[in-house]
Amino acid sequence: MQRTLFLLPLLLLSTGLLAQDDAIGKFFGKYVDDNRFTVVSVSPKMFRLLSKISWDSIPSDLKQTVSRITSLRILSTDVTPMVFFKEAMTHIDRKEYEELITVRSSKDNVRFMVKETDGHVHELLMIAVDNDGFTLMSFVGDIDLDKLSRLSSSMGIKGMDNLKNAKQK
Repeated sequence: MQRTLFLLPLLLLSTGLLAQDDAIGKFFGKYVDDNRFTVVSVSPKMFRLLSKISWDSIPSDLKQTVSRITSLRILSTDVTPMVFFKEAMTHIDRKEYEELITVRSSKDNVRFMVKETDGHVHELLMIAVDNDGFTLMSFVGDIDLDKLSRLSSSMGIKGMDNLKNAKQK
């Protein structure tokens, strides 16, 4: 009986780990407790709560955009940024994710990729690296790229300004 009680939490934990099936899930899980990273994770419940707040200064279409996002996860580090960029790129299944935008210069490299089904974007992934750091950001939900671009520019999210050039299919 004690053996069964010991194995039950391990089974539940492994089920939770297997649920991380999006591009950032495994990578995020690997580095979430690593002190070299700044970690931001916004849960679906928080997005539901945000969509219920009365924001007089925010247009209703942006509020609707927030209500359709179910998850936001960000990993960022200034330690060996290129190493983490290359590792993150190996975790992305190119059959599942389509590259929307690549912005590469002598100073930085930013890539936007989407996971979509029947023309609906379910995940927007941004991977950015420069000499100062590496950032991996994943939005999951029912995503409208135009509205998300407007929302992120009003919030001043670094790198997301490149998204305004993407057109929703």
